[in-house]
Amino acid sequence: MRGLCGAANLRALTSILTSRYSSSFMNVMTSSTETLHTDPLAQTLYEQLTQSGSGSPVAIQMVDTIGSTNAQLLLEAAGSDAHFLIAREQTAGVGRRGGTWQSPPSGNLYLSYCFHTSQPLSAVSLLPLAFGVEIATELESTLGIAIQLKWPNDLYFDGKKCGGMLLETKSLQDGVTAVVVGVGVNIASHPNEQLLGRPVTSLQSGRCEPVALEDVALAVMRAIMLVSDLPSADVSKRLRHQWPERDFLLNKEVCVSQPIGIEVLGVAKGIAEDGGLRVECGGRMKTFYAGEVSLGHVGR
Repeated sequence: MRGLCGAANLRALTSILTSRYSSSFMNVMTSSTETLHTDPLAQTLYEQLTQSGSGSPVAIQMVDTIGSTNAQLLLEAAGSDAHFLIAREQTAGVGRRGGTWQSPPSGNLYLSYCFHTSQPLSAVSLLPLAFGVEIATELESTLGIAIQLKWPNDLYFDGKKCGGMLLETKSLQDGVTAVVVGVGVNIASHPNEQLLGRPVTSLQSGRCEPVALEDVALAVMRAIMLVSDLPSADVSKRLRHQWPERDFLLNKEVCVSQPIGIEVLGVAKGIAEDGGLRVECGGRMKTFYAGEVSLGHVGR
């Protein structure tokens, strides 16, 4: 592997990027990492964004070990507009229902992105679904594999969970909201299914050719930036047209466990306009906005 980038090299890279493109710039920060190299990742993403017409400044920060990329960006939210934070390892990553997201230093992706928006919270609430759709699309295009989505924020490959998202917000001044979206993707390894209690997999599982972490990172970053720049009307339109074809739960029997301890059985019927999960229960349609959703073979 190549050595770490020195300060002089980073300054030179930043100078090259800003002189080559006048419409925007990329601020590159780095610390020790064994799995991603900051300079080629930054340059590749920058060139792709420029070719796609995006002129938004973006920062990429990479760290060796951190408690949680989401937690760190929330602390720095006021000054972290358009800021990616990628870690080789998380020691306190947060998964579903506040549980621990296992984040070993094993070639997987642990990434968060913070951006500022003036959109109402009703529009922000659709973003986890929209991020999922676009990430699935990018991964499918990049790797040639089919990715499904389990409401509201799980990525599924070959019928098993391979990743997930966590979206958090922080109110700033003048009606601005800082949105932090965290994405974890199992690429090279995954937790033990028996210990975890539910089916899990990695993108590398069952594949002869290697899955490059850089390719997955770029795909996820492109997807996040595309969705974060969309007007709310476009987000809703994309969900209407693209969510059904990736809906892992559609027309399957599900159990929805509510926070108050109630379990509801029914058949999943897609998502509502406002992002809730529609479930047909005994001939009646109910919409859920929280709770744990499981199938008969999927652990809760």
